[in-house]
Amino acid sequence: MLEEKIKKCLKRQSMTIEEVSKELGISRATASKYLLVLEIKKQANHRDIGKAKLFFLR
Repeated sequence: MLEEKIKKCLKRQSMTIEEVSKELGISRATASKYLLVLEIKKQANHRDIGKAKLFFLR
């Protein structure tokens, strides 16, 4: 399940949407969608750093 793979990545380190997409070989749009789902489920959060969003697990 893609959601679990993203959580595994974020468990190792905080990552941007771009980093998640490159790590898992998925599009930025798909990574963004799943990261938003994790935020809605209150399993992840993000911090804005310039134009990028840095995601991490709660």
